[in-house]
Amino acid sequence: MTTPPNASDPDALDALILASADADWCKVAVFIAKVVDAAKARGTEASGQAVAQRVYALVEAGTLEAKGNVRRWRAGEVRKVA
Repeated sequence: MTTPPNASDPDALDALILASADADWCKVAVFIAKVVDAAKARGTEASGQAVAQRVYALVEAGTLEAKGNVRRWRAGEVRKVA
């Protein structure tokens, strides 16, 4: 039996975030909920705030593209860099 990835591990959480991202723009709030749901489906727990912190880091690193202020979850949008 395999152990589910630990969502508190930044690398595992980043992998989950990138797997959930696509080329279409998505509101940050919706995207975070999507990642949290994906974590639960894999048997791990990830808080919305933990996901948000990694999303901010991935935007700063250029791995995710942002439109608007990503810290305003209902206003900002993200997508996978093409």
